[in-house]
Amino acid sequence: MREKRMSRSISMVWRSSLLLLVLMFGMKATAQEETPQPTPYEPVSIEEPQMSFFQGFTLSADLLGVGQWLLTDYGTLEAGLRLNLKNTYFPVAELGMAHCDVYEPNTDITYKTDAPYLRVGFDMNLLKDKFQDNRLFVGLRYGFATYNFDIAGPAIVDPVWGGSEPFNKKGISATSHWLELALGVQVKIWKNFHMGWSIRYKRELSTSKNNYAKPYYIPGYGTTTNSSCWGGAYHLIFDLNWGKKKRGSIKLQTPPDVKPADAEAVESEDAETQETQSTPNNSNTQSTSNNPITPIK
Repeated sequence: MREKRMSRSISMVWRSSLLLLVLMFGMKATAQEETPQPTPYEPVSIEEPQMSFFQGFTLSADLLGVGQWLLTDYGTLEAGLRLNLKNTYFPVAELGMAHCDVYEPNTDITYKTDAPYLRVGFDMNLLKDKFQDNRLFVGLRYGFATYNFDIAGPAIVDPVWGGSEPFNKKGISATSHWLELALGVQVKIWKNFHMGWSIRYKRELSTSKNNYAKPYYIPGYGTTTNSSCWGGAYHLIFDLNWGKKKRGSIKLQTPPDVKPADAEAVESEDAETQETQSTPNNSNTQSTSNNPITPIK
């Protein structure tokens, strides 16, 4: 009898262990099935302004040089062409005609020249917002001029043999090179027209020598009393561009939806309410099933 009881106990323990394992695996599988999977978020396409590389070009005229030509002994007629690259970089070419007819009463010297000149270089827009029409720029120029000049002065006295010889030389050839640093602004005034000014620091690099005299005035540069000088310009600008605000499409990753804290609190309260409502029903059912049946007397 004892052996039978022991075998029954062992079989009951074995069955209980198997049943417990089955229940554990079932609960784990159910939990895995109910676990919410992350929602795949696909990139969406939105439109944002993008800057095309070539924005057009500008044509300009120097009004300050024209005023000097009309009102003083020297001046320039100058036109400029600038290419617009992403409204940031501006390759520049400036071509002009210079005039100088000066008489110096202290030395009794007359200097005259009429010659073209050329400057090439680039400007860079310093403003952060590249889509606006106004610009603040710094620039660098290389200047070049090949010209003839006339110079006349008092008669030259020969210290050895005596006598004098008039000093009047014409058509003296010269070539000059220089650099310029520029700082300026441009402001839109009406449609495609802009106004702008710039100040320039000029440094002479070289000038060809001759047997008579150094040039007093270099076309496009200025006077040569020092190795450097300051200049300025006031431009009327026609800006022709056709792609400054081109629209483009870029892809962004949509961030996952974040629920507000109030919504999470409401959901947690609803879950607790459902649990509390379901718990008494289960307990009542279990207590009813476990209580022994009371016989009716």
